[in-house]
Amino acid sequence: MVGSWQSHVSSHKRGLRLVPWIVGLLCMAWVDSALAVVPRCPNLAILLDQSASMNDNPQGMLESDRSKTKWAIATATLTTLNNNLNGRLPLAYTNFPRYDGSCVPYETFRVPLGSSNKTEINNAMIEYPFKAGTTPMCTAISKLADEMAFKDPQRPHYILLLTDGVPDAACCGVDPVQATINAIGAAIAQSPPVKTIVVGFGNLPASDRDALNRMAVAGGLPKQGTNKFYEATDAASLNTVLNTILRTLVVGDAGAGVLCEDGCYGTPCPTGEVCLQDACKANPCTSQQCPNGQACLFTAQGASCVGTCKSPCPLKSRCENGLCVPDPCGGPCPSGQQCLNGACQPDPRCDALLCHGGQGCIEGKCVDNPCSYTTCPEGTECVDFTGMCMAPRPPGFDQTGGCQCKVSSDSPAGLLGPLSALLLLTWLVRRRLRASS
Repeated sequence: MVGSWQSHVSSHKRGLRLVPWIVGLLCMAWVDSALAVVPRCPNLAILLDQSASMNDNPQGMLESDRSKTKWAIATATLTTLNNNLNGRLPLAYTNFPRYDGSCVPYETFRVPLGSSNKTEINNAMIEYPFKAGTTPMCTAISKLADEMAFKDPQRPHYILLLTDGVPDAACCGVDPVQATINAIGAAIAQSPPVKTIVVGFGNLPASDRDALNRMAVAGGLPKQGTNKFYEATDAASLNTVLNTILRTLVVGDAGAGVLCEDGCYGTPCPTGEVCLQDACKANPCTSQQCPNGQACLFTAQGASCVGTCKSPCPLKSRCENGLCVPDPCGGPCPSGQQCLNGACQPDPRCDALLCHGGQGCIEGKCVDNPCSYTTCPEGTECVDFTGMCMAPRPPGFDQTGGCQCKVSSDSPAGLLGPLSALLLLTWLVRRRLRASS
């Protein structure tokens, strides 16, 4: 009986030792699988209406203040969006018409598709609408769709149409709306298909709303709800609409969570290199020899050896080069949050940013997480967005906040951490053994 019990305990202990190894293999398999199925980010062409009515304000009235016209609001909002994307997906830009009072569209993009054309797109939107601008929407969509057919068939293709009305009969024939719907349908039918997302801006009459709804349905990516096109009536609502569309394309609909990735964030760098700001760079930590108990921290300034916190720092402190230093939030807040009044709270500066999967939004900027390429000594783990290694805080650890002083990892107080963790682990193992016996 004793031998059987000892055999059971020995087998159980071997099982406990195998758990981290098994979990590690499963996580590696999941990561490899996730990387294998991450789609490439879509090509997105912005098609902006530059007809004469865009020189009015959103209420449809003549506007003497150019900063309050639909054109000024639309281009300012698109510029902010473009800056926030900052190369997150390939963008192109064009508008219609090409000439004042003409039905002639641009034959190709005014700014070709690319991930580093932010300045060119912003500059192309500086011009104000023509005084007698027309609305050749049908042919503008056809020209863009033809152009996009030759741009990387492995990517999804989208046209973002931002307009304040319907196409012009003088440019698109007797039934200009149907002609435009036909052009949109032909774009989807081509290979690769090009879908059109419709944004209506301003105070639109019922007939225009009906036309934009039909165009949005034909485009293949209509908005959910009664209105099938995305509607905006001022700068704030236009900003919300455009960010919603971009997040849908890059992150996926609510609940889907499919993240597209380009560059080295989607395809890992060669051995010995790391992905920094979407470029593979040599990792100097591969050749850096650090003393026992230290870790190699790789920053833009190069590689350096830093101390590690061998015991968990109190909740109101963080690990900094081997020392626990005061911090009201107990370390860096998660991506998209900031430390306010001793608690991590949403950071509005991150609301519109679309960062890569290997990045986080910290203080309104997309930054790489050094933990992606930091190897911590045994018994410690990397603290996100610091690169510092610290013993993990067990559940329920120091809920009162602990001391606010510096605590060296080699001090008597610091040495109590591993002992506490060992006692907690021993209690958990014994509890598990009693439950299974």
